[in-house]
Amino acid sequence: MSKKKKEKTTEEKNYIGIDYGDTNIGVAIGKNGFVTPLKIINARNQNAAISELIRLGLENKAEAFVVGIPLTAEGKETAQSLKNRHFSKLLRILSKKPVLFVNEEGTTQEALKNLTDMEMPRKRRNYSDDVAAGIILKRFFQES
Repeated sequence: MSKKKKEKTTEEKNYIGIDYGDTNIGVAIGKNGFVTPLKIINARNQNAAISELIRLGLENKAEAFVVGIPLTAEGKETAQSLKNRHFSKLLRILSKKPVLFVNEEGTTQEALKNLTDMEMPRKRRNYSDDVAAGIILKRFFQES
C-alpha cells in the first residue's frame, strides 16, 4: 500500500521574495506567513544576480520566487514593470521554478518607514531593498 504524499499549502512552502531594481535586488525568505529580509544583491550583472537567486532558492528549498511588479494606481504596467517581467522570465527559465507577481506599489516607502520606526541608522535606511522584498512577500501571503 503506497502512501499518498500530502500536498503542501501555500503557507507550508518556502518562497523567495524579490524587490527588483536596476541597481539592487532585495531578497527575503518566507514561510507560514513569516518573512525575513535575507540580503541585497547587486543587479548590475544580471547573470550573476540570477545565479545568486537560484543558489538562494536551492539553499532555502524555495517552491517559487515572488517578484514585485510596480503598477500605476490604475493597475497599469510601467516601464519598470516591463523590466521586472523580463528579468523574471529569465529567472523562471534558468531556475525552472515558478515566478509569481505581486503589486509592489508603496513597498519602498513602507520599508523606509519601518526602518525609521526601528531607529535604524541612516546608512542602513539607504539600503531598504531586502525589507521591501519582505513586504512584497507578506502581501503575497495575505493575498493567497
